[in-house]
Amino acid sequence: MAFTNITTPIGGQTANIPLGLLIQIAFSNGVRNQISTDFRDYEMVKRAKVANSLARELRFMFQTSLGTAAIQYANPGTASRQFPSAQYVNTAEYSAVLKELNTTLELDYTIFDRARKNPEKYAEPLQLELESKMSAAKRRLAADLYGDGTGVIGTISSASAISGGKTTITLNTAGRGHVGFFEYGDLLVAKTTAGAASATAVTSVWSVESKDRDNNQVVLALVSGTSAAPSAGELLYRAGQPTFPDLSGAIADYGTVSEVIAGLDSLVANDGRKVHGITMSGVTGGTQYDAGGNPLDVKHIQKLMSNVKLAVGQDRYRWKMLTMAPESHATLIESRETDRRFQTIEDNKRGVKYFAYVHGNDVLECVTSEFVPQNRIYVMPETKAGEKVLEYHGSDFETVKGQDMSDFHLKVGASGYTNAMVSYLLATGVLICKHPKAVGVITNFVNT
Repeated sequence: MAFTNITTPIGGQTANIPLGLLIQIAFSNGVRNQISTDFRDYEMVKRAKVANSLARELRFMFQTSLGTAAIQYANPGTASRQFPSAQYVNTAEYSAVLKELNTTLELDYTIFDRARKNPEKYAEPLQLELESKMSAAKRRLAADLYGDGTGVIGTISSASAISGGKTTITLNTAGRGHVGFFEYGDLLVAKTTAGAASATAVTSVWSVESKDRDNNQVVLALVSGTSAAPSAGELLYRAGQPTFPDLSGAIADYGTVSEVIAGLDSLVANDGRKVHGITMSGVTGGTQYDAGGNPLDVKHIQKLMSNVKLAVGQDRYRWKMLTMAPESHATLIESRETDRRFQTIEDNKRGVKYFAYVHGNDVLECVTSEFVPQNRIYVMPETKAGEKVLEYHGSDFETVKGQDMSDFHLKVGASGYTNAMVSYLLATGVLICKHPKAVGVITNFVNT
């Protein structure tokens, strides 16, 4: 018995079979998502939330000294000995401006109307649009948790010539951004470090087509504009960013340099930059350990944790988590085999198993995140009472309602309304770090 091809259309008919159109087409239920919707780091932002703020800015105070010079020894055998001069405790007030994150949902009116009248049968498109946009918004916040507030997605080290409307971008690992910040289908533009248009890809808009973490590369497809690749040294931003800041010189404040929320790269820096008015160095800078470009080693964790506890005290906080890129996690797995400071933890109640690093009384779970740069490891603390060191002040995503309090509205086009329904979601918020010195960061290492 020979099988006959019944699927290839020829002139509107099914091949090789008379009246082939009578054969029914079967549809598989559901839409199969092909990309990651993991936003575990957004859960970290949610855990850091302390208020549903409607304010324009948040003000807070740091204490930067104990007035130590007011404590001096004296010779008890000397008459008329003087007490030391008083020294005030140093405090300073800082302010963080809340940022706004917007999301737009769009649905054809016919599908929207049928979903409204028969939700059991037609609600899937609306549900797909809503869930996808919420996942995208949460992933954006998860990525920006590790950003610096400039909005830079990646720094171009080199770009291949355009071929088939595509260019392969090799990213500079020492520059702003990294491969984990790129999202499939996102629209990007290239800018100079001064925030001007790209010298070669002047008006180009690019779509992210693929990512290669192993080689630190991304493939961009040209959507519109100049058919030329961007230049080495230029920066890639999301196309919808309102402000492309001048990063060629001194930056006044990373908290207001763009509309993007400032993340850990600035909040726990120790290089003299300013964020929310705080100079990130000395007592107000994060505790960072520079691995000197060497391969990641367990001794880097030991040294970092010792430095953190010396800076803020042994018992003031509890450190429970080492957050790192998957590549760093893989490197440490090799160390686990030979170093007894790594322990395998099994939680029978939650059904989880992971390995952790033990430093004194602290057991630090090794957690991976695609959004952490491959040359960074973060150690976040919390107080024994559960108080947060990293705080998110802001609102959850809420629907922007019209005058009639409806969630969906007819879309306005260039010459009137269009046959589509749109809905808008809005959230405002800002991240602050109440004690940067308590946050540990390992920098400048390579994974082997």
